[in-house]
Amino acid sequence: MNAFRILPTDLSIWNRNEFLQFLVTHQGQDIVLDINKEGSCLSSNGIYHMIDLFDFKSVTIHTDNAVEAHDRYNIVLGPLRFRFFDVPVTTNFTELHYWNQRTVFGAFYNRALWHRMGIAATLEHDYKTISTLNFRYDPHNQDVRREFELQTLFEVDPASSAKFMSVYQNFPQQLEEQDGYTVGVSTSRHTHQLAKFYPDLLIDIVGESFVQGRTFYATEKTVRPMLLKKPFVVMGPKCFLIHLRQMGFRTFYEFWDEDYDGYEPNQKYTMILKLIDDLSKKSTSELEHMYRAMQPILDHNYNLLVNKNYTTTIDYVD
Repeated sequence: MNAFRILPTDLSIWNRNEFLQFLVTHQGQDIVLDINKEGSCLSSNGIYHMIDLFDFKSVTIHTDNAVEAHDRYNIVLGPLRFRFFDVPVTTNFTELHYWNQRTVFGAFYNRALWHRMGIAATLEHDYKTISTLNFRYDPHNQDVRREFELQTLFEVDPASSAKFMSVYQNFPQQLEEQDGYTVGVSTSRHTHQLAKFYPDLLIDIVGESFVQGRTFYATEKTVRPMLLKKPFVVMGPKCFLIHLRQMGFRTFYEFWDEDYDGYEPNQKYTMILKLIDDLSKKSTSELEHMYRAMQPILDHNYNLLVNKNYTTTIDYVD
């Protein structure tokens, strides 16, 4: 079978050379491409451009990007593209559904993507005393350091890259005891090792895996605060929150400005930093009042998850 598994990132692919060799070898044939159960935009990371360099009898692409589309290639949406919303019935975090007022912001990051680096650096540099931060990647490890997207962060916001360089010696920061951010394949196992920290924080600053181009691939990073009944700000692709609301979930535009959702990643990132700054200025009593007022939204999202009443029909919004 003329099939190849691509290992994608937002702006490139890990196995680019092997993919090119596959394309060269199978010109004029029917080919099947598997995006490794990931949801990147295939335009943003150059996959379509690479395929377009050759002629094939047919191209079929299996992806978990719920809004992927192409006018010539056959796009097959994976049956498990919403798998992180499939919460096991045994999951119960009700004893953790409170805020002890220890910190305001929470951020739980693994791979050192540019936007995560910038947000983590901002929380560490400017809001350390009101942040619960987990940043697993080790900038002191030479092999790991090659994966840090520092150049992209500098291109987007030089001030953020300067903040990162001023605090990088404080990383990695690992709250959980498990030596590995991702355990297992289900939402509950992704969540169990971090759930106990959620009473400490009020607002989860989510850094999704893919933020570029036409994509909607919500992971456990977005599902986790809904399970723990905490509000969230999402650094994701354009219109991520709109697509999430199409599923039936509610977001928090009644409590803060969610206009950031309608912008491309670079501008969205700077708007989220501004939102963090605005929220940091609220008093504990103001935040507690806000938290009480948003309980109907938090209850709605939690119940939608555990009862599996959300829809998986997504109409792409640009």
